[in-house]
Amino acid sequence: MKAHKEKLRVIIYTPQHRIKGEVHLYENSRLTDILNADTATKDFLPLTNAHLTDLRDQSVSEVNFLSINRKFIELVLEDDEAIALSKAKDLIGKRKFPEALQFADRAVRASPGNAEAHYYLGFCLAKTNDLKGAKTAFEKCLKFRPTPEIAKQAEDALHTLVS
Repeated sequence: MKAHKEKLRVIIYTPQHRIKGEVHLYENSRLTDILNADTATKDFLPLTNAHLTDLRDQSVSEVNFLSINRKFIELVLEDDEAIALSKAKDLIGKRKFPEALQFADRAVRASPGNAEAHYYLGFCLAKTNDLKGAKTAFEKCLKFRPTPEIAKQAEDALHTLVS
């Protein structure tokens, strides 16, 4: 049995939907291997934690598991927001704040409504002494209803900046 690899966050476009979710790859495989597989035996691409946006009315729904028929897939992209945010967190852990700032900014540009991306942008801005920019980023983070943990960190950071 093949060992599982980390999940790969992707964005899939079909004629009517934009779908963000996670594809599970096996060790030594790539996304293109899955997409180019023999469709006689593997007609569907399984996704977990999927967020579906209807391109006609922009309504959004979430499902834990989704299987997409390959015939309807028009485009598959790696989720740039997830990659940039992951890289920013990694660089913050290494205390490379100017480099992390570039990736946090990219994550915010890829997904302006992502509270977590705004939090990490604010964190990097504070560490690089752009306190006004940090305050703005933390305020935006809170505006987009983050998880309780991120909300607490953003509130604490704002309190520290104002003090």
